[in-house]
Amino acid sequence: MIKRILFLLICASMFQTADAQKMRKLLKKRTAEACIYGNLGYYGNPHWGLGANMHYLHGIGRKKQFFSIGCGLRGNVFFSKKRYYETSSPVLTARNPGGADTMYMPEAQTNTLNAYIAIKIHIKRGVDVHFNTDLGGINFGDSKSGYFRSYETNPLPPGQKYKMEPYAFNANLLNGSYGSIMSEAYGSFRLNEVLWWRLGFNYYRNEYKLDTNVPLNGKRFYQNHWMVMSGLAFDLRWKKNIEQARYF
Repeated sequence: MIKRILFLLICASMFQTADAQKMRKLLKKRTAEACIYGNLGYYGNPHWGLGANMHYLHGIGRKKQFFSIGCGLRGNVFFSKKRYYETSSPVLTARNPGGADTMYMPEAQTNTLNAYIAIKIHIKRGVDVHFNTDLGGINFGDSKSGYFRSYETNPLPPGQKYKMEPYAFNANLLNGSYGSIMSEAYGSFRLNEVLWWRLGFNYYRNEYKLDTNVPLNGKRFYQNHWMVMSGLAFDLRWKKNIEQARYF
């Protein structure tokens, strides 16, 4: 009698394992999250931001699906003070014998809405690593005062005053990008069935433009910012993901 019971239990276990493997091949891991976050940096002086994003990712492969890829939408508000922006064009910078000239901005504030591409690496249950970068979008904000300081003429501060505005459109072209572009790398840690805590850093390229050309410098000036990021994400598919998790 005991041998029969053991035999039936082994058979049931084998069928259950086979069923889980079959379901794993049919199911795709899907990630749908909405997040609110803040970022802070101090390179020279403080710069900070607030934002919200939402993305949808799709699992790659047929078994464990450790990798997921997808896209999202991000809105970001950025603040900074007393920053030196450099000539945006690599071509003009190379032609300038004294190096990149600068545009000193006592105050900077931009608002950005960008689409981005994202990759997730699954480490273990409740722990993931994410990478993303903006593809493009729009940028807007109030005009600010900028003071041009040239290495050739070496004017005394404050320099020649210009009216600066955020570059209206964003496009990620790597070395020759336009506008404001953000890239992120962070870890995501499950707090409960619905909430995830994100902690990492982001790299933010911010650009302003003038209405007139500055000799050997053009109209566009930019600066890069590194910031620490922390946020709280909401799992929009938490009920489906809990049911699906038993197969992975």
